[in-house]
Amino acid sequence: MCTQKMQSVAMVLGLCLLTGFCGIPADAEIYKYQDEAGKWHFTDTPPESKADSAEPMGEAAQSKTGLEDLRKALTEKYHPETPVETAAIATVTIESNIGKGSGFFISTDGHILTNRHVIRGDTEQFQKADKALDTIDERLDKINDQFAAEKARLEKFKRHLNEYQRAIADLPEGATKRREQRRYEIERDRYESQKQEFKNKQSEYENRKAIYEDKKHAYRYTTSAAALTRNFKIILKNGRELYAYLIRISRDHDLALLKIDGYRTPDIRIAQPGRLCQGDPLYAIGSPVGLRDSVSKGIFSGYEKSFIKTDAKIYPGNSGGPLINKDGRVVGINSFKQLTRRFEGLGFAIPIRVATSEFGPYLN
Repeated sequence: MCTQKMQSVAMVLGLCLLTGFCGIPADAEIYKYQDEAGKWHFTDTPPESKADSAEPMGEAAQSKTGLEDLRKALTEKYHPETPVETAAIATVTIESNIGKGSGFFISTDGHILTNRHVIRGDTEQFQKADKALDTIDERLDKINDQFAAEKARLEKFKRHLNEYQRAIADLPEGATKRREQRRYEIERDRYESQKQEFKNKQSEYENRKAIYEDKKHAYRYTTSAAALTRNFKIILKNGRELYAYLIRISRDHDLALLKIDGYRTPDIRIAQPGRLCQGDPLYAIGSPVGLRDSVSKGIFSGYEKSFIKTDAKIYPGNSGGPLINKDGRVVGINSFKQLTRRFEGLGFAIPIRVATSEFGPYLN
């Protein structure tokens, strides 16, 4: 991947040199855009499908290093006035095969911290789902056996009716034959009624089973794809979409590290080492329940099994976003919420020191 990017950059530089000598007007623009696979494309005219996302690579859009300065662009657009607002421009929404979550830039060269379950799914939930599917499959096997047994019973019923009809045919004409014929017709009608009822139930069952099998197949495909995907869409505060690639997933913690190349990015500074005090204000930033760029306020409630505990609202979609202090420095990565019946519940975050210890070599 790195080799391809270097070759693409070399081609663009070569193109710029050639156009400079060929008398191309000074205001001609070279545009770049990134496709869904994370591959960069360069053109002097953005295609219609990418017209909104393709951006000019003029001097105004680049930093002195030659990288596009996202930090400058976002700061000039939103003019953050508080440490919390400054941290918010470094927070992103992350889309994967399994849904949406949050993440944040932890360096100025594009490193993004998030939860492992945001990009790979919740292993515990997958295990519960797999167990539930196994239970359903076992029930379906029993229902299949019941349908097979009922089908066999109806076939036996039909054979007895046929034998009964042949026996009646051999009877001499008279009252006995007429009486047996009426009994036969009653049994035949009962058989036809049961046969039709069986067909209706079997048809309904097969339809529901087909729907279930389709959904199970889609679930299996999604979870399998989630385990293999290495490129993920990220959405900035201004709605711009980019693609980040996976650098590393933690084996021991619910953490993952992504990266985008070609940009100078805003970042959230790490809080100074030190003990949080109960009652200290904390802020959770992320994209809860499908809403982007949301901030909730709470306090530090304590530690729970090495997790930071807070009453700041952490909902589905907040996972992977930063938990920051009043100075706008990150103290943790939002991970999950413990629900209760009697009150709102508490949110839990992985301390930032765990992430820096896990991914330190990649961030230096």
